[in-house]
Amino acid sequence: MEKSYIIVYQGSLDEVINDLLKNQIEKYIILNDNILVIYVPIDFDELKLTKIDTIAWWQNSAPMSSLIDITNNMSEGENTTSAAGTDYIYKNPYINITGKGILIAIIDSGIDYLNPDFINLDGTTRIVSIWDQESTKKDPPEGLLYGSEFTRDEINQAIKENDDTLTKDNIGTGTMAAGIASGNGRLNREYKGVAVDSELIIVKLREYKDRYKKGKTNYEKTDFLAAIKYVLDIAKKEKKELIINLTVGLMPKSIIEITMLETFKDIGKSGIVVVSGAGNEGNTDIHYQGVITSLEEKNDITIQVGEQLNLDIRIVAVGPDKIGASIISPGGEVSYQIMYSPDFFVYRGKFNLEDTAYEMKFTYPWLESGYQELIIRLLDVKPGIWNVRLAPEFIIRGEYDLYLPNKNLMSENTRFLDPDSVATITLYATPENVITIGGYNGRTDSLWIGSSKGPVKNGGIKPDIIAPCVDIISTYKDKSYNTATGTGVSSSVVSGVLALMMEFIKEQTNEYEEALYTQQLKTYLMLGATKNEIYTFPNVSQGYGVLNLKDTIISISNNFE
Repeated sequence: MEKSYIIVYQGSLDEVINDLLKNQIEKYIILNDNILVIYVPIDFDELKLTKIDTIAWWQNSAPMSSLIDITNNMSEGENTTSAAGTDYIYKNPYINITGKGILIAIIDSGIDYLNPDFINLDGTTRIVSIWDQESTKKDPPEGLLYGSEFTRDEINQAIKENDDTLTKDNIGTGTMAAGIASGNGRLNREYKGVAVDSELIIVKLREYKDRYKKGKTNYEKTDFLAAIKYVLDIAKKEKKELIINLTVGLMPKSIIEITMLETFKDIGKSGIVVVSGAGNEGNTDIHYQGVITSLEEKNDITIQVGEQLNLDIRIVAVGPDKIGASIISPGGEVSYQIMYSPDFFVYRGKFNLEDTAYEMKFTYPWLESGYQELIIRLLDVKPGIWNVRLAPEFIIRGEYDLYLPNKNLMSENTRFLDPDSVATITLYATPENVITIGGYNGRTDSLWIGSSKGPVKNGGIKPDIIAPCVDIISTYKDKSYNTATGTGVSSSVVSGVLALMMEFIKEQTNEYEEALYTQQLKTYLMLGATKNEIYTFPNVSQGYGVLNLKDTIISISNNFE
């Protein structure tokens, strides 16, 4: 067993590595010029990190979960052609774009590489490479610690021999995302994806079990960031434009100034675009927000806890405010009251009646927001009604948010009793240089009920647009098709659309670099989006409207006339 941390380092790389080795930290990955990740034994004392001069800041890894839910509803499913409106492209004699020359990265549960929808007519793969983080069959990619990399040539040989043993997608969400964005429909033309000639970079993330509830699978932030490094490195070698489709998400956050994604210098360059599902927490009771009006005031927030193993509660304050907390067990025991301290000390205790241990850590300022983050972790938590008691130390605005983990990692019965559905955008979908896609339900012609909502406080409107995401039919494991729902579905639709847009722009002008930045592409999506006149746009549920491929292509064409 091991755990992992994200490290923001300072000084020369040689000095950093030397300091790590001095402290018996031998497993590390240099991600870029700002951050690295370390993997250490489960009993590693994290306070060591505060004493290493070349470490400017550190944080524990955090769990991530899928933004795609396999629904097994083929009888009522909608094909991707209908959802994305791609008939306008593929039946138009004056437009000849298929996503050719554009890479789409899928970082999820892997891929069924033998599915004909990922194979060209000549029998060769459309997959540039696969990094299976769990495999031990081959060496890991250069600069990385674990897993196996499979090249295009090796995948082609496996296809030729009908060998399905290189790597497997045991869950199906990665294959689903790849098929929606890029499947060519060779197995069934009715179920082809959006950009049928785009190519794929695949990362199969390592799976972790039972973090909060037995039987639930999560991924880890450190492994995910290593995957970002990998796909950027591959795109650079291939010298092609890249769309990174984020179909897994972290816990939502209400305030974000910068994320770890933005430490990768290539993200934000022309031709490198990140697309993320907004999150699936619009109706899941994992967010609470409130206001404290005086230093004498105490606020109690009630959480119903179901049958699960552990629980994390995150408390975020706005601006320079500092708000401490304690937690009250179902039996009436009160924990230590943690308040601001300039150190990284972790306070530990135990509720004797419930036999539940707790850990509490107050970070100020938290690097990714510049404000407070207070984490309460309950270990071997017991079902019942728990209360978080907030105690202000310094307030100007008094606003605060509390978050529980993503709902699909927890018991169905764990929830805030008085939740709020706004400000539930998953963390890596919050930055301005990410195109954030909410979910649309084509059956009801309305917002999908589970789609996470903005805003991002101090950061403006999110999502940017919404796109179809309910029971969309696409490729599934074992050379089959299935249906899926969630904002990872809508981000996959838009990833394919962006591949078409980028190829179309390259056809319009030889000086296309300026038009392939994230902000320009996002603007075209916003301009083309359908805006129902009964709503005011932009808004925190639908952003600038519903994806409209035809009007988006027309808006691009008008710009280059």
